[in-house]
Amino acid sequence: MIMKRILFLLVVVLCTFSCAQQKTDKQVEKVTETNRLTTDDPIIILSDSIVADSTNSMLYVKRGQLYLQSQQIAKSIQDISKAISLDNKNIEAYLTLSDIYYGMGDQENINLALTRASQIDPQDPRPYSKLAELSLLMQDYERAMVFVDRALELDNFNPQSRYVRGMVFLARKDTISAMRNFLMARDLDAYFFEPLHQIGTIYMAQHNPLAEDFLKDALQKYPNSVVARYQLAMYLQENGQPDAAIAHYDTLLQQHPNNSKFLYNIGYVNFIYKSDLQAALDYFNSSIQSEPQYIEAIFNKGRVLEEMGHTQEARRQYIQVLDLHPNYALAIEALNRIDR
Repeated sequence: MIMKRILFLLVVVLCTFSCAQQKTDKQVEKVTETNRLTTDDPIIILSDSIVADSTNSMLYVKRGQLYLQSQQIAKSIQDISKAISLDNKNIEAYLTLSDIYYGMGDQENINLALTRASQIDPQDPRPYSKLAELSLLMQDYERAMVFVDRALELDNFNPQSRYVRGMVFLARKDTISAMRNFLMARDLDAYFFEPLHQIGTIYMAQHNPLAEDFLKDALQKYPNSVVARYQLAMYLQENGQPDAAIAHYDTLLQQHPNNSKFLYNIGYVNFIYKSDLQAALDYFNSSIQSEPQYIEAIFNKGRVLEEMGHTQEARRQYIQVLDLHPNYALAIEALNRIDR
């Protein structure tokens, strides 16, 4: 029944994109011999390989995965559908299909694709690990633990399964067990970002100085990661290193110049940790300009103005906060303070 349902969905997809496939095939045929020899675009290389071996299911899977990575969802679905039509026991195709549905938020079809993958090869731990992630997303922690334990029975040294198991424990508020599994995942794969991120987050919450080492390690391994740099900046601002924190926020702003959160955080560091009221005001203004209803930025702009002695201007900011969020307790308290 599951197989019939998946195949029905794929038939619909194939019909929907049949015209697009014809165009793609024609475009592929136009790839010149020179391009074949000189291109370093993996999609073009795979397309050329598909022309030479059009019944190879794995070639479509690999190209579908590349399309998925570049957010070309329609093309990804088209290739995975073609792969399954060529080989309905291609486990890689069903795993990729589950990733596509995950991006679409389609939980029912994620489950169908992964269940089919687990039926194709019951000894492959990956479908069980992904089913555990799905159960975790659905907040069914008991089911998640059953699936992840099954995955680890099949491969006890799989870092992804260890990470997922840690996330299940974290959702159950068992921080000690979660940390143990995150550390094991990190030991199995030193470049696995998610465990590093979670370890750093837990240590931050515990005010453990080891947090800085893990956060710096994550950023060193992933220097272009916004999450890693932002998390380290947050740690530095809260632990007596405001200038270092601002330096990281400045780097983030170079990549995302109008990001209201980064602008706000620089304003906050200048206000709370450096007592530079004018710099704080400028950054709060920039943050509000980028996001006019950013309540925290509006409120803290009011606090800065109040510190500067501009009480009526501050009052207007607090009133604006309450217009957006009538029960914002800090703004109510601030207005009462000014009125007194």
